[in-house]
Formats: sequence, C-alpha cells, structure tokens
Amino acid sequence: MEYSVSFVGLSDQGLVRQNNEDFWTYLEQERLFILADGMGGHKGGEVASKEAAEYLSVFFKKNFEESDKTLTGVMDALFESICEMNRIIYRMSRQFAELRGMGTTLCSVHLHPEGIIYAHVGDSRIYRLRNKKLERLTRDHSLLRELIDLGQLSEQQADGFLYKNILTKAIGTESSIEPSVQIDSIENGDLILLCTDGLTDMLSDQEIQKTLLADDEEKARTLIEKALERGGRDNVTIVLISINGKNESSYLP
Repeated sequence: MEYSVSFVGLSDQGLVRQNNEDFWTYLEQERLFILADGMGGHKGGEVASKEAAEYLSVFFKKNFEESDKTLTGVMDALFESICEMNRIIYRMSRQFAELRGMGTTLCSVHLHPEGIIYAHVGDSRIYRLRNKKLERLTRDHSLLRELIDLGQLSEQQADGFLYKNILTKAIGTESSIEPSVQIDSIENGDLILLCTDGLTDMLSDQEIQKTLLADDEEKARTLIEKALERGGRDNVTIVLISINGKNESSYLP
C-alpha cells in the first residue's frame, strides 16, 4: 500500500508531578515512532526515557539499514534494537549511583509499506482506530493484566485495584528483556495512538474512542486536556498518527 502520514506528538507534565519523565521522538527516514515513560528517583526517570529513545534510534537505524526491508526482517531488526538498548540502560542504572533503579516503559511503531510493526515493554499503549472502532493493540506488562488474564480479577474490578501500576516488565530493570513485537495490517483512514498511562489511567478506552471520533482537529490536545481535567496525576504523552491513502509514498511530519 502506498500512503502518506501525518502525525502530532504532545507531552504535558500534568498537575502533580515535579518533572516530566515521558519522552517521544520519531525517525522520519526509518518511519519509526518511539514513546517512553521513565521511572526512578531524582532524575532517573527522565534519563531512562530519553536515553532509551535515543539509543533505540541509533540501534534501529543500523539494524534497519542491514535488514532485508521485509516485514519480518524489519520486525527482527526492531526486536534486536530494543534488546541492545535495554542492555545499555541496565548498565547505566548499575554504573551510576544517582540512576540506580531507573527504568522506562516503551512503545514503538514502524510504518512499513505492507503493514505496521509495533513493539512495547511495560504499560504504555498502542491503539488503532479503524472503521470507527478503537482497538487496543498492546497488552500491558503489569500485575493487573496478569491477574485479569489468570481470571483472578475482572475488568470491572481493575479501577479499584491498589497495585494497578506495578509493572512485570520494563526497560533497564533486568540485564535482558523480551519485548512484545508484532505485525498488523495498515489501511487508509487508520488512526494510530501511542500513549503513556498518564492518559489511560485518567480516561477509559470508550472515552478515548469518543474523543478520536469527534469532529475535532486537535484530538491529541483534547485528550490531554481531558486527562488534566480528571486530575492530571501523571505526565501525559500522546503520539497520534493518521494514515492517508494516496498515490505517493511520502511520510510527512
């Protein structure tokens, strides 16, 4: 499929946090979007998210160039790039006392002519709006998600669960990591959302869908404003990507 892309990325400190530990970036030539939500004392979270995004950019550029550019080839390149980046972040957290215990979530999307390749570690999420229906593409690496999958907790009980933000997997907390990396289709009109839990802890999937379906030219800004209206207890970061089917292969910021 030949298509063009438009996107917007926004980040807000929120109303409670003293600093913003979220970070997002994109590689235009490699068509890769990266979003990370850091954690750790002092400046650890800020360092973890920014360094993770920047090292992933470096490794993916190299591995993408050396790949065969097929869907599976680029998927392998993204998987290996995340593993390489994790080793660096883990090493940094062990080497510097002020960074001890730092880590970060990660979600990333590569736009391939034949589909999308998406990856995540932790509870930052990737959604797709298609035919007016919002689908969550990722499954959180969290204690809450594990308990729901095991049938020990229902979706209805999730909001009141005290340990909903405990992660079972994060970048930089272990020497090795196995990211979730998958392939899916791409269609004209798709809207792809990458976001941190500063959004999803404040708004339900139904509320996010309603906002994305509204006749609003600033959907990303509206989502952030709604999260702030609910209390803005965390940093909020959103990357919203629109797929526009055209007879050209351009990727436009």
